[in-house]
Amino acid sequence: DYGAEAGDTVSIQVVFSEVVYVTGTPQLELETGSTDRTVDYASGSGTNTLNFTYTVQAGDTSSDLDFTSTSALSLNSGTIKDAAGNAATLTLASPGASGSLAANKAIVIDTTKSTVTNVTSSTSNDDYGAEAGDTVSIQVVFSEAVYVTGTPQLELETGGTDRSVDYASGSGSNTLTFTYTVQAGDTSSDLDFTSTSALSLNGGTIKDLAGNAATLTLASPGASGSLADNKAIVIDTTKSTVTNVTSSTSDDSYSAEAGDTVSIQVTFSEAVYVTGTPQLELETGGTDRTVDYVSGSGSTTLTFTYTVQAGDTSSDLDFTSTSALSLNGGTIKDLAGNAATLTLASPGASGSLADNKAIVIDTTKSTVTNVTSSTSDDSYSAEAGDTVSIQVTFSEAVYVTGTPQLELETGGTDRTVDYVSGTGTDTLTFTYTVQAGDTSSDLD
Repeated sequence: DYGAEAGDTVSIQVVFSEVVYVTGTPQLELETGSTDRTVDYASGSGTNTLNFTYTVQAGDTSSDLDFTSTSALSLNSGTIKDAAGNAATLTLASPGASGSLAANKAIVIDTTKSTVTNVTSSTSNDDYGAEAGDTVSIQVVFSEAVYVTGTPQLELETGGTDRSVDYASGSGSNTLTFTYTVQAGDTSSDLDFTSTSALSLNGGTIKDLAGNAATLTLASPGASGSLADNKAIVIDTTKSTVTNVTSSTSDDSYSAEAGDTVSIQVTFSEAVYVTGTPQLELETGGTDRTVDYVSGSGSTTLTFTYTVQAGDTSSDLDFTSTSALSLNGGTIKDLAGNAATLTLASPGASGSLADNKAIVIDTTKSTVTNVTSSTSDDSYSAEAGDTVSIQVTFSEAVYVTGTPQLELETGGTDRTVDYVSGTGTDTLTFTYTVQAGDTSSDLD
């Protein structure tokens, strides 16, 4: 292939049946597209072969260079004669026929610049980050095969700092590949180049086989033929963070005897993906409890389950510190592979478990602290239908089901009296009705 930009020339030989002698400047007309080119005789007088030199000009085109017709060779006021002075017959073979330039040679004239027709990526649509060393392979497609020298570059829109990525491969084809390595701080919701002039030579060259420098103009970012239009590649180097810790378990008191569990939710700023079994450390009195992750990978909320154990206590359940969330050999990462920041709010502060919920952990048994009576000190008998109201006081509020009983020392036959009221308080009331035969000098 030959082009105009490189100043290409084509030497054409017209062969005669015998030696000829030339005067003046005969010419040969070539078929070169919309404008045919008439080229001058250059040398060969006194031989049977005359040389004509064609210099390729802008706009010329031919898929197989040939002369225009059988009469394309003209004297142009000169002469072509043999040694005896006979004027040569100048009739040529028909274009393309045996003996023609096109039949003998395959010379392509190409002065049309290659252009960028598309920008895409062989990398899958996904989120990519810096921590995982992610790379994105970008393909710039031209209208014809191009040949590269040096290291052209493509500038990508990646947030605060745009990235210029280097040419990697593809010379000799119509597709050039550029490789982008994601760097810390880069961000893009849909990766694209910066502008129509984002492709630059960087001291190199991009030319077609004929030597024509390629036109490097790209589509407008986001438009048809742009990277963003063809692909959905997200660049995310921002770490996900914990935004809240709460519980789906109701505000209440929980204990070990009932086998109570508390479901705790840790919410992140974006969806995270979990491997292994991260843990959350809770402040539960004398012995803090480390509870395991159970579910939520692929969402913004991870769930940890706490089973109350004997001896645990908390007036308002919370984690132990800002570093209470740990990986325990696992990982918590966003879709782009960035490891999440695990720092929690300070215990009790906004966004903490204690701030969001009022969950009490109580594994200390209530105890009886006193037994008394609201009935006045006096003597009581069965005939008068007397009753005595007895109060049993506990160390904390208690809740009653059924009918607990209190047995009184009442002489020959002890009396068992029923609970009547007080659930939800620290004092339960039992009522004793004096019966015939009962006796006590000081009821107990």
